[in-house]
Amino acid sequence: MKKRIVAAIASVLVIGSLSACGSGSAQGNTNSGGVKTIKIALESQDPPYSYADNNGKPAGFDLAVLKELDKKLPQYSFEYSVQDYETALVGVKQGKYDALIGAFFKTKARAEQYLLSTPYNYYFMNLIVPEGSPINSLKDMNGKTLDPIVPTDGRYLAIHDWLKRNPKVKITVPEVSNQSTFQDMFNSVHDGTYDAVYLSKAQYEGVASTLGYKMKVTGIVDGAGTVVLYNKEQKDLQGAIDKQIDSLISDGTLPKLTQKWFKQDNFALAKKLDVFQS
Repeated sequence: MKKRIVAAIASVLVIGSLSACGSGSAQGNTNSGGVKTIKIALESQDPPYSYADNNGKPAGFDLAVLKELDKKLPQYSFEYSVQDYETALVGVKQGKYDALIGAFFKTKARAEQYLLSTPYNYYFMNLIVPEGSPINSLKDMNGKTLDPIVPTDGRYLAIHDWLKRNPKVKITVPEVSNQSTFQDMFNSVHDGTYDAVYLSKAQYEGVASTLGYKMKVTGIVDGAGTVVLYNKEQKDLQGAIDKQIDSLISDGTLPKLTQKWFKQDNFALAKKLDVFQS
């Protein structure tokens, strides 16, 4: 209903604007009522953050966040599409999609290729190891090897930042060009190929029932904010969403969503770990 009201108001404004400018400047994906359709890609294999359900439809925490943002942005209408990691990144960079969400960290490389939002959530890393493993922290990984991480993954930057802060700890972090599925990551640790997966407890729990065996999840070993990636042309969208993210954190909406999906207030925990960004 709010979007229809804004559309009616926007119609008047568009007529006035066209009269003043003397040219038709409306973008192709903006309807006659002034509501702009925003095409958002969601990563297809990152439960519980973002994934395709059994019917191929988008699902997960990130979708719940987007729906709350859509309610707050009557000038936009969000359309969702689930895509694999690499296809989604290329699609946003080339303008096929306006934005991408999927538990992405803010990195220097991403900031050079995309516009980035303020953090809408916090991702906490654990180590996923075989049951009975003595590993409980990153320091316990000295001389051992993590499951490979693609260099474009924010976890790659996070673990190397941690290693710079802890130079006495030597952990091998193999690189791959295509990231394995979660199931393959856990299988490679369960069969002894690698010593641990550097990932969140929530992501392990998202696929744990499909593995056929149990793994041990350590306590939190690190944390970072997660951001929306936008096409470089979407500065207005970036500003509008950033403003509403701050509002939804302040009014408790996003903290409540994290309690629903992760059984904890991620924002309170981020403040406790001193990684919260306002």
